[in-house]
Amino acid sequence: MRSVTSIRARTSVLWQALGEESVLLDADSGTYYGLNAVGTRVWNLIQEPRSLVEVRDVLVLEFDVDPDLCERDLHNLADELVRRGLAEIQSVA
Repeated sequence: MRSVTSIRARTSVLWQALGEESVLLDADSGTYYGLNAVGTRVWNLIQEPRSLVEVRDVLVLEFDVDPDLCERDLHNLADELVRRGLAEIQSVA
């Protein structure tokens, strides 16, 4: 996997589960975001810093998905969460 070692949800983001989905509110910008069931599971997992490998492994077990596809989709979601300021990553050179 890329050089990303861990990801964590930003504590300033407010969120509420709605069944299997979630709504996030970026308190800084006032913008709302929605997550589907898989995105919600990722969000729950990254309330504490976790490696993307660890998150991927949990998703593969729980959602019966191909590990390579899961890894690619997880990186896309992580990139989007970070780009929108909803999560933070730590990288190694």
